[in-house]
Amino acid sequence: MAAIDKTYLNNWEEFDKVRNWTLKTSFTLKNGQIVNLKDFLYYPDLTKEKWDEWHDEKIKYVEEHYNNPEYFKQCKEFYGEDWEFDPEKFFEVPLWNTPVYVDIFLIRNCPFDFIQDRLKEQYGGGWSKQAFTDHNDDTMYEQIKNHTSIYDTYKRNGLGKKAKVKFYNYYAYRDKKLNWYVDINPYWYNNKRIDYKKHIDYWYNEDDNMFYSDLEAMPWTCSNFTYHGSLTKKNIVNLVKKWNLPKNTYVKFVWTYKHKGYEFLVKVY
Repeated sequence: MAAIDKTYLNNWEEFDKVRNWTLKTSFTLKNGQIVNLKDFLYYPDLTKEKWDEWHDEKIKYVEEHYNNPEYFKQCKEFYGEDWEFDPEKFFEVPLWNTPVYVDIFLIRNCPFDFIQDRLKEQYGGGWSKQAFTDHNDDTMYEQIKNHTSIYDTYKRNGLGKKAKVKFYNYYAYRDKKLNWYVDINPYWYNNKRIDYKKHIDYWYNEDDNMFYSDLEAMPWTCSNFTYHGSLTKKNIVNLVKKWNLPKNTYVKFVWTYKHKGYEFLVKVY
């Protein structure tokens, strides 16, 4: 996630409260995976002494580099004549950078208003009243709080029972040393755009050997699944069936080495 999604704090008491709560808090995902909030902390062992040291260093730096008429003039032009120089506003410490599935838990369970205020900023903007919230006028934050968000309602309906392998060449793919990279619902195949109605990104979670869509709010460890070895039509179909994908999903297998490559599609139906 981008730096803009980080949560920053500039108050030691707030930092210490949420850190202590985080160290003893965990939850379980729908696939049985246990998530420990402490794993997302940037500084789980930060002390008050270190905090104060960072604070004093930052304030000293700001006073030396920003406390001047030219900077004041630029800020007043940008923020307005009421702007005043306050070095304390330059100091903040990153708490964490949490993915959506953690944010959902925090929105529903975190007891601290200053964390909830930050989540309202992230999930309460105008973007959250667009496609993901077309069934009412609530913000994404409100929908998550009320268990009515797309993350609560999305289901893999119309699951495919079969998989058809297209453009497969046994002689090209029989090498047992190949590393295959698997992409679910790719945008492109063989330099041509794939035509289907709605694209959903899927990401691979190696902890349970499953692909999850963005709408399922589940953790992922890498963008692609890697399969090592030769491929037959039978083991290709068996692989794809394990992922329980909706009908009309495309799966692309790609192998490249020294500018030489092969790729083929599997369609779920």
